[in-house]
Amino acid sequence: MVLRVLRVVTGVLLGVSGALMYAASGQRWGGACPWVGGVDDTLCALRQDHLYDFLAPTLPWEPVGAAAQLAGWSLLVLALASVPLPWALLGRRPGIASAVALLCAVLATGAVGIAIVRSGLTGSVVEPVGADVTLFVWALVPPVLLVRFAVASRGWPLGAAVTLILATPLVASFSYAIGPFDAQPWWEAVSGLLTATAGSCLLGAAAFSGRSVTRERGVVHASPALAGGEHDLG
Repeated sequence: MVLRVLRVVTGVLLGVSGALMYAASGQRWGGACPWVGGVDDTLCALRQDHLYDFLAPTLPWEPVGAAAQLAGWSLLVLALASVPLPWALLGRRPGIASAVALLCAVLATGAVGIAIVRSGLTGSVVEPVGADVTLFVWALVPPVLLVRFAVASRGWPLGAAVTLILATPLVASFSYAIGPFDAQPWWEAVSGLLTATAGSCLLGAAAFSGRSVTRERGVVHASPALAGGEHDLG
């Protein structure tokens, strides 16, 4: 029951994060670029300039609407969702190494989110606490940690882990964020949809994996080795 509640809460938070990121993308691309085609239109071509990037903004930067505020809040909700994420994906606590990496990822994501919100509110670039180190941790640690979780996941949680990996800025920057000029139109929306899909997978796990969850919890509580942490994900 506890695991089911964790999956529901985490799934809802991921859905909210994805929706906020989709809305942020709409602020940048809406009215300038269609979902399909039109990338060579004058306004769309201009909007693809890195000048309008908000994940994360760097100098020089030009804010568009409330894109930065929405994206920043999306990251803050994502940081909150990341706290119970190992339990939601694996059905057990993470090992010490994974827990430390998770803490770093949550703090970095939160710090970047706050900086992006402040950038949007002030209309100028605000660096996160820790500057480049924080950005480095935010970009690299979450996808590595999610790959680790995906290897140990099965079924619906595996789908959630994989879609979250695809939603990360690191993966996006080498794939669907690459456009004909600078940034691919609506790439942040794609990331948001993938995040929301991960949330749907966890809701699916909560709804349809009741029996397997019960057995899994029984094994976790019954096994002395697991109780001692010997088989936790390190």
